[in-house]
Amino acid sequence: MKKILICLLSASGIISCSGGSSPNNGPKKLNYPASLATDTTNNYFGNIVADPYQWMESINSDQTLEWVDNQNYFSNSYISKLPEYTIVENLLTQYSTLKSLKNDHIINRHFIKVNDKYYYTKDKKINFNTKPNHRSNFEHVSVDNKIYVTNNINNVGTLFLDLNKLGIINEDESVVQTGVTSDNAYTITKTQDPNLDAGIISVINNDTKELMPNDEIKYSTSFFTIYNDGFFYVKPKNITDVHTSNYNHQDLYYHQIGTSQSTDKLIFSGGEILSINLYPNLSSDIFYFQTNIDTNSQIYSLDPTNMNVPPTMILGDNYKSEFSIANIESNNNLLIQTTQGAAQKRLISVNPNNTESSNWHNILPANNNDIVNAISICGNYYYAEVLVNGASKLYRYESDNSTPINIELPGIGGLNDEAFDCNESTSEFQYQYSNMITPWRAYNYNPNTQISNKIGNDSILGFNSNDYEMKEFFVPSTDGAEISIFIAHKKGIKLDNSNPALIYVYGGFDTAVKPFFDQNNILLLKSGGVSVVAQVRGGGEYGTSWYNSGRLFNKQNTYNDVATVANYIINNGYTNPSKLALWGASNGGITTAITALQNPNLFKVVFPMVGVHDLLRYQLFTNGFTWYSDFGYSSIQDQFNNIMTISPLQNVRNISYPSMLIMAGMEDGRVVPSHSYKFAATMQNSAGGTNPYLLKAYAGQGHGPYNTTEAQIDMWTLFFNQTNTKINSN
Repeated sequence: MKKILICLLSASGIISCSGGSSPNNGPKKLNYPASLATDTTNNYFGNIVADPYQWMESINSDQTLEWVDNQNYFSNSYISKLPEYTIVENLLTQYSTLKSLKNDHIINRHFIKVNDKYYYTKDKKINFNTKPNHRSNFEHVSVDNKIYVTNNINNVGTLFLDLNKLGIINEDESVVQTGVTSDNAYTITKTQDPNLDAGIISVINNDTKELMPNDEIKYSTSFFTIYNDGFFYVKPKNITDVHTSNYNHQDLYYHQIGTSQSTDKLIFSGGEILSINLYPNLSSDIFYFQTNIDTNSQIYSLDPTNMNVPPTMILGDNYKSEFSIANIESNNNLLIQTTQGAAQKRLISVNPNNTESSNWHNILPANNNDIVNAISICGNYYYAEVLVNGASKLYRYESDNSTPINIELPGIGGLNDEAFDCNESTSEFQYQYSNMITPWRAYNYNPNTQISNKIGNDSILGFNSNDYEMKEFFVPSTDGAEISIFIAHKKGIKLDNSNPALIYVYGGFDTAVKPFFDQNNILLLKSGGVSVVAQVRGGGEYGTSWYNSGRLFNKQNTYNDVATVANYIINNGYTNPSKLALWGASNGGITTAITALQNPNLFKVVFPMVGVHDLLRYQLFTNGFTWYSDFGYSSIQDQFNNIMTISPLQNVRNISYPSMLIMAGMEDGRVVPSHSYKFAATMQNSAGGTNPYLLKAYAGQGHGPYNTTEAQIDMWTLFFNQTNTKINSN
């Protein structure tokens, strides 16, 4: 690579190079670590686009790791020397010992019945969705990587297999799926690093309790489904580096245990744009799988007794809607979650032998206008979270589609659909509720008594919800669309534009951002700050139409909406630009970055976390190819033209921007950290002004470094310093 020194012409005509400083006696541009700039370019429809830091896409190269080390050292030195650092460190270290209920997921036994035996794992639920967000597709994950066996679902079993001793569990990996063949001869497991979206399938001989190394599958991106002495699995063709390789070209195979993988039967090829999801079990000896383009999908069936007959598509509308199997009824009808014919989603019962829409039986919602955000099945009942004005309602439905039963919630707030679970022994439904000033509360709902019983203690030492208030406002955006926002703060604050404020935003992938309790905001609220949740377009708070109005060629609406929210709280006396901050993670990271680049005078400091900052090349890495629904592809000309108007990496100018702390997980297998690396280097060497543009890359962290105490100390130190806010811990 040819070295190029990036030099910028300042307004005064003085040349300022990377690492230089201003000639006057005022604030000086920071002397950032050097970033090698090359002459790398990419050609898009005759448009030559410079990409001088493309070498950082090799995230584990010595060159990149050395650069990251230098950046971390620089940022650590800068932040730790701020006068607020020690105060924040001491307080947040104390808070970190107060486990947030939302992260202490309910642990249940997850059963697999094989003949007269029940195998089970002790599981929690975590998110393995491949979108750049943190919602939906929650899977059961073993908390101890052990398998137990019992002859009665109500009895405590005995240890059957300790998978920790078989050499298939590495470092932070967990078992995310377990199965046993119908003759009890083999146990099949899938293990996965929580930082990655692909895992390894292993086979254990149940007689010898030994691993069968020749049956290992690297790397699978979906469930496996057992059939006889073998299993179906999905494997991308071209994974050479599980942290960065593209996961597209996914193929569906059947593997017979004890045979060579070279003889595995190819069932279906996904091609360049399809992803494939399997279901854990057969239904009435029929194998089902789901193919996806973006957020939409189709369902196929296959008779596994005759794998030479191609699969049959049984549900779909040419990828205009979502279709996924939620469960199988006792009569073998499929319970299907779909967006077709719904404001957001609905649950229908479908006879797999007669799948015409005229034969569908609607289960929920009773009202087609209801915005159903999450669906769960427990015992003989169906539970749905319905969003009303961006907040949660919880209903119980029966299969006859009678009037649903409202499960009373403590107030206006949000349900944690990650914690929707079912106690299989008692058929009690489990859920969690909070709002911005009410800590997370866990409940068991008994469908017989229709009573919800609170589990555990939701109080947090030193925090009294009665000292604070939360309100909802509706704000017209630039085109008149009504944006809902939730605002929380101490009771009795003065609206004199002097309060520090922090806006949280996501704004993508049909994901609803609800007024949750965030334990990390306690310090802000105690210090007289204002916490704001913005429900902007691109999210799922108001249904599919709300999502569609904030994606692809409508994506600019998202950023206009965020700016509208910022202006609203400024114009209504809550804060002023010197006191205002913005943060978001994943898709919220790019939302934060773009909004700050487009509106540099609205914010004092911003925190783009694990963001998708290079929209020209995101589809080249891991599951990025599945994000087309929101961003579009640079390989399509009109979409390339649109991308160039918003992509953060290509829209940094030589002007002053708000202070930034760009945060990344060094092991992030979803949004690869090179997005943050390249964006940070560009900000440091191409942006103007003297505000700090810092990068922190957290070792060992994947897509959620913002949940670590270290990251919170970094963020809040910079927040209180930049907004000149006195910290109050009382």
